Amino acid sequence: MTIEHYIVFIGAGASLSTDLALLEGRISKSKIVAPAVKKQYVGTTETAVRLAAIKLYGELAVDDPPSQKARLYLWMYQPTSSEQFELVWKTFGHASWLEIVPRDYLHKVAATRAYLEKRINKIRPMLHEISINIYARRKSSPLTLPLRNFSSQITRDLKSYWYNNLGKNEMSRKIKAFKNRYSQTKHRERNGYIDEKALIFQPANDAECHGKPHPTGKDYKTFLCGRFRYGVSLFPGFHFDVTAENNSTIQCELRTASGNTRSIRSEKRRHINIFPNDFLLPEK
Repeated sequence: MTIEHYIVFIGAGASLSTDLALLEGRISKSKIVAPAVKKQYVGTTETAVRLAAIKLYGELAVDDPPSQKARLYLWMYQPTSSEQFELVWKTFGHASWLEIVPRDYLHKVAATRAYLEKRINKIRPMLHEISINIYARRKSSPLTLPLRNFSSQITRDLKSYWYNNLGKNEMSRKIKAFKNRYSQTKHRERNGYIDEKALIFQPANDAECHGKPHPTGKDYKTFLCGRFRYGVSLFPGFHFDVTAENNSTIQCELRTASGNTRSIRSEKRRHINIFPNDFLLPEK
């Protein structure tokens, strides 16, 4: 069965984990990833976050690359500190659509499941809007940009929880505003977008994508970000051909998918391919 809905819950107790599994029978083509944790780890705890990431990686690693319709939802109870939120954001990157369940639902199993099911129906139209921009309009939308390597206020804003509490119409306006700002960075002479480091990011032609999934790297965060962005599937193989505006070779440092720094100056490369999850090809 082709999975279209990956639904992940962080920090579920045993009863909630069992109850959430029922959603697979209620939501067509869904996979529930809600690993049960011990009582002391219920909620947005470090142990719960790590376990959810490992279990999700395991499910995706054995599955075929997701189709355009695939969605990734991430749920957690309202964190008790900013550190807890940052842990989730750092662990899952920007792969998933993140939803926060009010703490009033903590330890209320049936109410939590009902909240998720009702909320998913409201999320679907918004994810469809995001998918249009990430999949169909990927060459003109900033939502596909490598967030570490395209140096711009646009990507700094996209790294934030920018869609929090937005309705469908509000989110559409927000995306339009992002696109308008992005279009202003388009290079006048070359078919690409220029960032603050004077690097030109040219969206790859369809023939260059070869229908392959993104390189997924060696850790689960890179893997997830190579498959999804904000809860929707990325176009298989889509990347940017990156060159320097004022030099024949790239004269700067780039960030790898794992977050390490890579100096390109000594490599004397005229161009490099950068994927949405910041995977660099060719590798060093």
